Amino acid sequence: MIERIITIIIIITAIYILYKNIKKKSSGSCDCSSCTSHCQKYNNKSGV
Repeated sequence: MIERIITIIIIITAIYILYKNIKKKSSGSCDCSSCTSHCQKYNNKSGV
């Protein structure tokens, strides 16, 4: 029983993280959680 609860919690967490990342990416935001000058999205926006 406890294994099922833990599995369900892990699955729900994974779905939430994927949803959040897909939502950010579809809005044009960076989804890497640490935008620096090395970020691919940053380089595309700056015209490099």
